[in-house]
Amino acid sequence: MNSTIFFDLDGTIIDSKLDIANSINASFKHFSLSPLPNKEIYKFVGNGVRDLIEDCLLKQNKLQIFYEFLEYFLAYYYNHIVDNTYVYEGTIPVLEKLSKKHELFIVTNKSTNFSLKVVKEFNLEKYFTDIVCGDTFEFKKPHPQPILELIKKYGIKDKAEKLFIGDSENDILSAKAANIKIAWISYGFRDKTILKNNPVDYIINRPADILSVLS
Repeated sequence: MNSTIFFDLDGTIIDSKLDIANSINASFKHFSLSPLPNKEIYKFVGNGVRDLIEDCLLKQNKLQIFYEFLEYFLAYYYNHIVDNTYVYEGTIPVLEKLSKKHELFIVTNKSTNFSLKVVKEFNLEKYFTDIVCGDTFEFKKPHPQPILELIKKYGIKDKAEKLFIGDSENDILSAKAANIKIAWISYGFRDKTILKNNPVDYIINRPADILSVLS
C-alpha cells in the first residue's frame, strides 16, 4: 500500500547540531559573551530559530540583545550551515526506495532559507513532494497545522496510511494532534527519556528500520 510519509529534518534526516552550536557560540563571541556547552545548546534545537536564540540568551541573562544577536546568528549560520552537517548514514538509500512507492514530505521547524539551502546542498529535493518550514504557516510543530495543510493541499484521503518520522517531542505531539502514526528516531537529538511522557507507535534505531515499518 502506498503511504504518505512526513519527515522531520534536523535530527531525523540530517545531523546539524554541531553547526548550530558553533554558530551560537560564534555569535556569543562576537558579543563578547562566554560560550555555552554544546550539549546545553542541543537541548534547545527543534523549536525554531527564534526560540533557540531566546533560550540561549536567557542562559546568559542577555535577552536584551535578542535582535542584534539574531541578525548576526542568521548571517553566520547561513554561511556555515554545512561545515559539519551531514545526512545520517543509511538515510539516502532509504529515501531512494521510499520515494519510488510513497509520497514523501518534509515538515520542519527550521526556517525556510536554511531548510532549502541544506536540502539543496545534499540534493534531497528530488525525494520530496513538498517541504514546509517553521515560517511557512501561522503555526509550527507541535501544532498540527503544517501536517494538516499538506494533507489538504495534496488531497490525501482520510483512510490513506500516514506516518510521521521525527526525533523530538514536537514531532510526536504534532503527529498525534493530526491523528497520524509516529515513528521516533532514536539516533536524533533527543534521548529515550522523552518517550516516558510521549509514547510512540514505532522506534527507529537505524534508517533501514523505516522500511520494516512500512512493509
